[in-house]
Amino acid sequence: MNLTAPSDERALARFGYRQELKRTLGYFSSFAVSFSIISVTTGLFANYGDGLRIAGPAFIWTWLIVGGGQFLVALVFSRLATAIPLSGYAYNWTRHLAGPNLAWWAGWMMIVQFLTGMPGVCYALASYLVPYLGLTSSNRNVVLVTVAVLVSIALINHFGIRLASLVNNVSVGAEILGTVLIGLLLLVVALARQTNPASFLFTHPGQSSGGFAYVGAFAFSSLMSAWTLTGFEGAANVAEETRAPGEHVPRAIIVSEVSSVVLGFLVLVGFTLAIPSLDAVSGHPTPLLFIISHYFPPLVTHATMLLVFISIFACALANLTTLARMVWAMARDRQLPASRWLARVSAHQVPANAIWAVTLLSVLFVLWAKVEVVITGIATLAGFVTYAIVVAATLGRQGSWSLAAGTDSGETGGQRPPLQVPRALSLAALAWILVLLAMLSLPRRAWTNSLATLAAVGVGGASYLVARTKR
Repeated sequence: MNLTAPSDERALARFGYRQELKRTLGYFSSFAVSFSIISVTTGLFANYGDGLRIAGPAFIWTWLIVGGGQFLVALVFSRLATAIPLSGYAYNWTRHLAGPNLAWWAGWMMIVQFLTGMPGVCYALASYLVPYLGLTSSNRNVVLVTVAVLVSIALINHFGIRLASLVNNVSVGAEILGTVLIGLLLLVVALARQTNPASFLFTHPGQSSGGFAYVGAFAFSSLMSAWTLTGFEGAANVAEETRAPGEHVPRAIIVSEVSSVVLGFLVLVGFTLAIPSLDAVSGHPTPLLFIISHYFPPLVTHATMLLVFISIFACALANLTTLARMVWAMARDRQLPASRWLARVSAHQVPANAIWAVTLLSVLFVLWAKVEVVITGIATLAGFVTYAIVVAATLGRQGSWSLAAGTDSGETGGQRPPLQVPRALSLAALAWILVLLAMLSLPRRAWTNSLATLAAVGVGGASYLVARTKR
């Protein structure tokens, strides 16, 4: 080990790796990656209408329920990020906790999550952008714009993490101005005009038939919250490009999750209380844009939508950034087909081959799936399966414990930061994940997503056998 190398590089060397990516990100950029992947704006504009149609205004309370459960997961992940500051977080965390076989599956399911979730983000942007630009809202136009967005975020990522992080940093301000501020203004207007009473937030279509008939719809309407309030651990996937990652990444995980839950719920309350007509909004293809246009003049609406577009674009950009690092991290360990090619780092010190490979796969997925709810549904299920694997891996030993030097495979040495995950915290987080998985996969409306996710597991099994044979 080179004792004259910077401390971050020496810490990386203790895990058996050398510095290949450009380490330039500070705390705010680390936070911006997680905040942009969560992207309250994207979640609301992509799925608000579905939640409202399926479960009525009361569906907004799923936001707090999901947010509380996700906070438990964020606490576990922040502990892991402190002790194992490596890119490819789901794969590397599980590898050091439970070995390479389970780690492969954690990495694969995370890849499935982002390969479907990232096109979902781009599709959501295209769905709003196409009619906003006055184009015909045909599926062909939406798909073409989705593909164009995918190529553009790949180009930005190709030219370095500094450019990608700059866009993410700007998007944080755009999201606050474009969605959070307008949501709070709508809340003030709704309260001043008494557009709807507070009880309106508890109404749902199943009231007349009793609570039990509504459980399935309420569970499936959690898709918006569950799809949105993930990705807070995205900062961990750029750990090898972050300065002092053991300090900055854990804080970014917690702060991004908490701030997104609080700000997002205020926005949800504001938009929902301001609904001028429930039937009109529920039936509108872009319900949030309908609400904004009802209260504000065209100039304000245009400015708001411009900031919204920036936020959703940055979310897609951050998704590609973290997905490419996961693929690169697994390829570095020869865990994927074509690993040598995928693990190459370009002159810009980014995994360029991985970036373009996942972009091509995402384009193919968009051309095949086309239906936004299927895309987001698969991404959500795959993401929570990944969470379940990682959290379950922390239960391999009793109580709070430390990962001492070289205990993962005996291949590296040197003192590492202690890893302490209270067993009660891991059990609570895992219980939450399993409950949410049941809510999202068991209702009849979700069976298509469940079958598609099982198909992804099957493809993963074949890839695993290929990679294992080559190793």
